[in-house]
Amino acid sequence: MKKIFFVVNNIKEFNFENLIIKYLPKVDVKIGKSLPKNTKEYDLIILWSFQKIIKKLPKDKNVILFHSTDLPKGKGWAPIYHTLIKKKKYFTISGIVANEKVDAGNIIVKARFKIQDNHTAEYLRKLDHEISIMLIDKILKKMKEPIKGKKQISKGDTYPRRYEKDNQIDIKLPFKQMINHIRACEESHPAFFYLNKTKYLIKVKPENKPNFPKKLEIKFYD
Repeated sequence: MKKIFFVVNNIKEFNFENLIIKYLPKVDVKIGKSLPKNTKEYDLIILWSFQKIIKKLPKDKNVILFHSTDLPKGKGWAPIYHTLIKKKKYFTISGIVANEKVDAGNIIVKARFKIQDNHTAEYLRKLDHEISIMLIDKILKKMKEPIKGKKQISKGDTYPRRYEKDNQIDIKLPFKQMINHIRACEESHPAFFYLNKTKYLIKVKPENKPNFPKKLEIKFYD
């Protein structure tokens, strides 16, 4: 049986038991807030939405992470927000070998699908989680020791950190120009505007729940 370890920021927020049962039913899964003491026990270690750079990563083990852009484009902060703001046609998840730089490791795999009009940031985040766990299963089945991947050929660009003020909507604009900005804001960080010194929050939800992408393109890099 394969063994994997998720390094997470908050164990209580790692609520993906159903996805693990669905995609990793025959994998021994452990979770912690730091690297396991004995990394050699595990076939794969995943830095899951981990917000710290780990120095002195084990050289003899496969440590990977996922980033929600078409790397090397869009390194850094708030990738889902910037993907919608920038009106990208595709949503891409890049699986990379972790190293001591931000989103700069060798690319192992990419998965992408076309963004639809009813895709909100909230929904893209759910898909991001599901597809990433699905890719872990595919990586385990395809994996060679050690995972090498393909070197990122350029520095790409970096998305800036997102602040609350970035969610403010200019209500003087036509609604059509505001919709991508509104879609890009999640319920935990909603879009807002001021009118007569009163702050109003904006939350959108499509009437019909989006389906899992019919066409999901997956490409591995050796």
